[in-house]
Amino acid sequence: MLRFLSIFFVVCAAVLLAACSSDVLDHYNLGIDALERGDTAAALTHLETAARERPSDPDIRINYGIALLGAGQARRAVAELEAATSLAPGSAVAHLDLAEAYKADKDYDQARTEYKEAVRLSPELVEALSGYGEMLLRQEKTDDAISQLIRATRIKPAYAPAQFHLGYAYLAAGRASDAALCFQAGLLSAPRSGYGRRGLGSAYLARDMPGSALSEFQKALSADSTDVDAMVGVGSCEIRSGSPRAAEPVLRRALARAPNHAAAHRELGAALDASGEYVEAVAQYRFAIQLDPGDVEAYVGLGTVLEKAGLPTEAEEALKTGLEHAPRDARLHYRLGLVYLDMNDRNRARTFMETALDECGDDKALRATIEAALKSIK
Repeated sequence: MLRFLSIFFVVCAAVLLAACSSDVLDHYNLGIDALERGDTAAALTHLETAARERPSDPDIRINYGIALLGAGQARRAVAELEAATSLAPGSAVAHLDLAEAYKADKDYDQARTEYKEAVRLSPELVEALSGYGEMLLRQEKTDDAISQLIRATRIKPAYAPAQFHLGYAYLAAGRASDAALCFQAGLLSAPRSGYGRRGLGSAYLARDMPGSALSEFQKALSADSTDVDAMVGVGSCEIRSGSPRAAEPVLRRALARAPNHAAAHRELGAALDASGEYVEAVAQYRFAIQLDPGDVEAYVGLGTVLEKAGLPTEAEEALKTGLEHAPRDARLHYRLGLVYLDMNDRNRARTFMETALDECGDDKALRATIEAALKSIK
C-alpha cells in the first residue's frame, strides 16, 4: 500500500532547505509529487537520485523505499527501509513501511516483528494494526486477524482499509452479516473502492442475495475492469439467479485474463453443470481442484455432476476426497448420502444424511433439504 506521508515532506524539506543543494531538494520534491500522482517510475528516478546524494537522511530513504514497494520491488524496498529504520529507530512509520515491504516479500515473521515495533512506538497507528491484521488474514489466522482489525476500526472507524480487511476476515469466519456492515462502513469513506465493492458483493452472495451482490460486483468492475475476482462474482450471481448461460461468457473472460484462477474454473463448472454440459463441467471442476486441492465447493460440485452423469462410483470417490480436506462439511456428507441412495445402499445413505444434519449448523435451507431426504429414506 503506497502512502505519501506529508509530515516527511514538511520536515525533510525544512532540513534540505538549510543543508542540501537545490538539486537534491528539487529531486526530492519531484519524487514526492510523482508519488502523489501515482507515477511510480518518475518517483523512483527522483527519489533514487535524492537518496544517493543524501544517504543519511531517513525521510528520503523512507520515501524511496515506498516508491520501490509501489514498483513491486519488495526485496530492494526491504533493504532501503532497513537502512531508514537504522537511521531513525524511533520512527513508527519507518517500521510500518518496513513491515509492509517484508509482507510484500512474504517474509511474514520479520513483518510481524516490524508491525509490533510500529505499534509499540505508536499504539494508535491504525495503518500498522490494519496491515498486521491483513497479513494474519493472508495466513488464515482469522481469529487473530479479527482481533487486530477490530482494534484498528475502534481507533479510527472511518479508516476504510481496516473496515474492508475486517469484512473479509468476517467472511472467512462465516459471518456474512457482520462482513456486510464492515464493507458498508468502509464504503462511506471510500465509495469507489473496487476492493470494498467486491467484498460487499461477496457478503451479499453469502447471504443468498444474488441481485444485490451482482450490483456490487458490477460496481467493482466499473472501478477496475480487469478485476478477475469481481468477474467471478458476477458469474456466481448469474448462476444463483438461474442464468448459467449468462455466466459462461464472463467466467471465460476471467479465465482468459487469469488461466489458473481456481474459483473461476469452479464457477464455470457450476455454470456448465446447470446448462447440462456435464463432460466439460467435470473437466472444469477437476482443474479447479488441481489448482486448489482444498476447495470444498469444487468437490461438492464435482460429486454432484458425476452423480447426475450416472457415475456414482466416481462421485463417491470425489466426495470422499473432499471429506479428507473438510471432514465436517455438511454438504459433502449430504451429497454422499444421495450417492449411496442412488446405489440402493440405504443404510450408508442414512448414516451420511444424519451426519450432514448434525453438521449443518444454522443453515436452515440445507437443514430442511436434508430432513426431507431423510424422511424419504425412512
